[in-house]
Amino acid sequence: MKEAGIPEGSCWNQTGIYGSRECSRLAEVIHCRSCGVYQTAGRALFDRLPAEDSIDRWTEQLSAVPDADAAERTSLVVFRLGAEWFALPAERVREGVAPGPWRSVPHRSGKEFLGIMSVRGDLMPYFSLAAVLGIETEADSTSELVLVCGGEGRRLVFPVGAILGARRLILGEESRPPATVGRAADAYTRWLVRHHVGSIAVLDAERLFGALEALLR
Repeated sequence: MKEAGIPEGSCWNQTGIYGSRECSRLAEVIHCRSCGVYQTAGRALFDRLPAEDSIDRWTEQLSAVPDADAAERTSLVVFRLGAEWFALPAERVREGVAPGPWRSVPHRSGKEFLGIMSVRGDLMPYFSLAAVLGIETEADSTSELVLVCGGEGRRLVFPVGAILGARRLILGEESRPPATVGRAADAYTRWLVRHHVGSIAVLDAERLFGALEALLR
């Protein structure tokens, strides 16, 4: 994983949180975002000189006639479970991070509700979204990324295979999935969108998170 606009060959991509994690400072700062090296590099991005053609590009972009479809585009965070791509509304996704320590809950943990995970000290319900959706994937314990979702006070976390990032996609009537559903994932799919990575199932966030919270009762 690489932060947008920051060189890939930097220490955080080699020995830091996105690399081998062998950096001796990680034990102290937990995440590279808290390290002075990373913060200095971030400030340098804002201090860099603009490209020679930046004024022309911004003028062209701001003076362009708005795309008729622009108003229908929705900001989504796209992620992968197994071999399949899914998306959730961006406002319901907090961040993608490396998994924190977690433990099962006696008499409660199972295939779908795995337990409680600590993400930077915050304890959150830890689910297997793949199990909820009936997706065949690698073991959740081997995942190197988890997606933190929800708002303040109602966060939850689940492992993913990869995060494509935020995308603005058109959700039109032609994106409606067939009425006939089979798998659990189909029941939670509100839209199907074609993308260069393949078909993306846009999940019904309200229904999905309601089902996840019901597992805790």
